[in-house]
Amino acid sequence: MEMSPAHHRAAALIADVLGAKPVFTQAPWTWGPTVVVEATIDDDLTVFIKAGANQNVHAEATVMEHVRAAGIPTVEVLACGADEQLPGGRWMMTRAASGQPLQDVGRTAPTIGRTLDDLAECYARLHKVDLPGFGPLTADGQRGTFDSWSQWQRQTVEDAIEALGQHSLVSAAFVSRVRQLCDEFATDLDRAPAVLLHADLGDGETFVDPETGAVTAIVDWGAALVGDPLYDLVRFVGGGPADDPRPGQLQPTLHARYFERSPYETDHAQRMLKFYRFHICVVEAAWGEDLGWTRGHVTWAEQLIEELRR
Repeated sequence: MEMSPAHHRAAALIADVLGAKPVFTQAPWTWGPTVVVEATIDDDLTVFIKAGANQNVHAEATVMEHVRAAGIPTVEVLACGADEQLPGGRWMMTRAASGQPLQDVGRTAPTIGRTLDDLAECYARLHKVDLPGFGPLTADGQRGTFDSWSQWQRQTVEDAIEALGQHSLVSAAFVSRVRQLCDEFATDLDRAPAVLLHADLGDGETFVDPETGAVTAIVDWGAALVGDPLYDLVRFVGGGPADDPRPGQLQPTLHARYFERSPYETDHAQRMLKFYRFHICVVEAAWGEDLGWTRGHVTWAEQLIEELRR
């Protein structure tokens, strides 16, 4: 990705903070109004600096403090600051993760069993971090911004419906059925615990030792939520197109290993997992319009509505 003026400003901040000019910089590709610069200082130190107009990276840094305190491997935050030349006006600098992204090691690597077991343990630890509120974190990273989990769920779906409706991508009947199902699940949603969730973990955010499969770092906590642990389990590699093979390959084993550590009543858990898959389908139908994802996710959501209302 070509370096913009904001990227060059971020690179200059790295030199100012560390007192050393990077020997190499690059701008990884990112979604939305986000600036990320990777910089190599020497053989022993590579860092990333991140700023975003659609997220508070200082709140993300606080979330990472919660994560480290829970014994979950993540990257070290080296510094945080403010700069009006960067999107959002705030930046966070971290040490690079050790290991390799799981997507590079491969989902069928002989070490995948160790990776999924480690991930189940990381999720189990993460979901013991209780925080007040629900949904996205406040600016100080200490609580959720909604009064109930169902409020967050419904608002997220309503935002997706509005986006789909602007381009006439779904019928009025589909919208009505989506809203009705959300109403029917509101009580179940509000019985869920309020714990810290990654809420956007994939094989690109999971770093592993390529030799052993051990998880070395979980990164990118900018979408963290306070809510139901079961949502996190469905969201793992769950943000792609409807025909994405990753959930089918990785989720069954991950879920089984997680439930060994954190038992749930089976029928209830499976029903809520299916509801969260429906929720993600509606959201991804809107988010992935430009990627050609809408039709597949709407079809899947319709199927799940039928199954959940039997």
